[in-house]
Amino acid sequence: MSGQSLTEQAREAVLEAIVKAAPKVGNSPAGVRDLAEAYALLERNLVPVAGVVRNKT
Repeated sequence: MSGQSLTEQAREAVLEAIVKAAPKVGNSPAGVRDLAEAYALLERNLVPVAGVVRNKT
C-alpha cells in the first residue's frame, strides 16, 4: 500500500470516475450539471442542498 491515506485514495477514485463519465454525458445539461456537482462536492465547494428550490409561500 502506498503512502496515500484512504481518504485521498477515495478522492482520486471519484475524480477518475468523473473524468471517465465526462465523454458519456456529452452536451447533456443534466449530465454536465451532475458531474459539476460531484466535482464540487468532492472539493467541498458546494452545499449538498444548493440545488433544492424551496417555496417562499
